[in-house]
Amino acid sequence: MISKRFIRIGLLFMAAAISVAVGFLLLRGPLRQQVVTRTAKQSFGQLKLNLLILGYQADELTTDTIILAHLDVARRSATLVSIPRDTWVNVPGEGFAKINSAYAFGGAHATAKVAGTLLGGVPIDAIVALQPEGAAAIVDAIGGLDVNVDETMDYDDNSGGLHIHLKKGEQHLDGSQVAGYVRFRNDPSSDFGRVARQRQVLKLLMNEVSEPANWTKLPSLLQLARKQVHTTLNDSQLGSLLTIYRDVPDDNVRSFTLPSKAGWVGDASVVFADPRWAKLIGTLLFSRSDPPQDEVLVANATGNAKLDTALVGALRGAGWNVPTFIHSKVKRRSVVVGNTPAATSLAKTFAALVIPGAKTALVIGADLAPEME
Repeated sequence: MISKRFIRIGLLFMAAAISVAVGFLLLRGPLRQQVVTRTAKQSFGQLKLNLLILGYQADELTTDTIILAHLDVARRSATLVSIPRDTWVNVPGEGFAKINSAYAFGGAHATAKVAGTLLGGVPIDAIVALQPEGAAAIVDAIGGLDVNVDETMDYDDNSGGLHIHLKKGEQHLDGSQVAGYVRFRNDPSSDFGRVARQRQVLKLLMNEVSEPANWTKLPSLLQLARKQVHTTLNDSQLGSLLTIYRDVPDDNVRSFTLPSKAGWVGDASVVFADPRWAKLIGTLLFSRSDPPQDEVLVANATGNAKLDTALVGALRGAGWNVPTFIHSKVKRRSVVVGNTPAATSLAKTFAALVIPGAKTALVIGADLAPEME
């Protein structure tokens, strides 16, 4: 009798979630924004959330995927920061080691603590962790994914049960193929290629759930998520996130890798995160408060074009008003131009010289050139 009651409650919850989601899609403008704000406050008590997403191997007690996501639910934006699994960090209980080993010293919560510390003390509100088999099951439940495979992959690891055989180009992949695709690292790009593919697949999953044809799959997806995904989010919070982020515009989802470079510690191949930029991104992106809304022109004058995605992604993801971004010839020192509240805040964050100007601009010079691949 009790089990039947729970089943009825579960079905009612799922039906309500579908009704809310479909109704939400029909709303526009201020009314939709009011629903977003009310839903977020009721479910989370706040409008900005920091979510750690982990892909882990239970048998090895390691994490293949480490993504720290900043969700600005009021703006319906999501910014995904990938941390390479070989990033060299101080793991409590072990000392300096690769960040993927933190899972063995306290599970997902230990990884959350290390990741938050790496970015200068970022508070993490929730954790989502799943194994490759769980990810494969979720992909299969939505009928697979159309993926543009970035290179031909042929790799077998009999001891690890990993077999990846994919051709380069656009193709439809089932769950096991997607799991192999995101785990592949047997190429020159190694960790950096892997994290790019992880973000690619995560975006594809978000887009697929947004398709009207998949709305009727919400009950089974919620059941599957609860079974396959270990998370600190409750059912109401999971449903709220699915509702808020369904049909979100592509431009609202940004992603980049933490500025890093490959290196060695003894005979071990590792990744070194740029400590200055790790803390800058932590300060810029994962703040609880809204930044000033004066328009800011951003100029990359470091000479390293690879900084663009991380710099602009962190600023826009945090809600800064950055309509324009340019490259500039290399300048020796970073400066902030203007006398607006935005100029004052940026100068403090980047410890940059402020010079007068009619418009606000952030110019990142060679003194803040990142150490990154």
